Amino acid sequence: MPKIEQSAKSRGKGAAKTKPKRHAEPVPSFADEDVSVSSVLFGLVMIAALVVATAAFMGGSLSQIGSKVDNTTDTMARSVGLAVSSVRVVGLDHDPVLKSDVRAAAMVEPGENMFRADPQAIRARVEATRKVVNVRIHRLWPDQIVIMADAAEPMALYHDGEDWRVIDTLGRTLDDDPLEHAGLPRLTGEGAPAAALDLVVQLDMVPELAGELAYAERVAERRWNLHMESGTIALMPRDVELGDALVRLDNLQFDTDLADRGLARLDLRQRGPVYLTPAAQPRQEGQA
Repeated sequence: MPKIEQSAKSRGKGAAKTKPKRHAEPVPSFADEDVSVSSVLFGLVMIAALVVATAAFMGGSLSQIGSKVDNTTDTMARSVGLAVSSVRVVGLDHDPVLKSDVRAAAMVEPGENMFRADPQAIRARVEATRKVVNVRIHRLWPDQIVIMADAAEPMALYHDGEDWRVIDTLGRTLDDDPLEHAGLPRLTGEGAPAAALDLVVQLDMVPELAGELAYAERVAERRWNLHMESGTIALMPRDVELGDALVRLDNLQFDTDLADRGLARLDLRQRGPVYLTPAAQPRQEGQA
């Protein structure tokens, strides 16, 4: 199987910076702050009482009054320029159809109150399309919503028991020819596509180790076994501890070339010592 060719990453060290001296700031007046807080609380209580009294007088429900208050708030937001004037989708210009789908999934319309454009809710709606990854939502005050996302791309090759298939960053099977993506990581085992993204991201942090990987085998849908080109199998812990285990293995390989010493297994499932299993020695002529 072809090796994964990835370039090693370098880290630059930033120059130390000296902070300019600042003049001492005036000590805040806690007495004034207490007075302000008390005034705000009193005002809120009075507003609530006024709403209840108005609802009782008009014979309407609090929900109806709340709706009218919301409408009033929206009108005020528009009057002071705090209403959505534009919704931009960034990162998908190469795919106009996908860009339009993401824009529609956001469910944010011009004129909407900026305070109601909840970034977490918008992100959840966009991610629910299962068409894009790395979704980021930004509210640019006073009136813009920016949706940043990346299209799913080929990420790994997966053997389904019969053939190799190309899977993308959402774990979906693509129609691409596997030969055109021979350099991608190779995966086997039930549940591998769904867990592939986290593994690939972690492998990107240890490019030299990733370059010695033949394929990764998913085990019990909770962890991986890494089959190295040397024939050694590295048993990884459960997914939440995968990153630390990969760094340990990378350091061991860098310091001792442990995976190239004719070992059958390296067991890193525990945080303590690494357990080694020697490869079976071939029988020599004349031995019983």
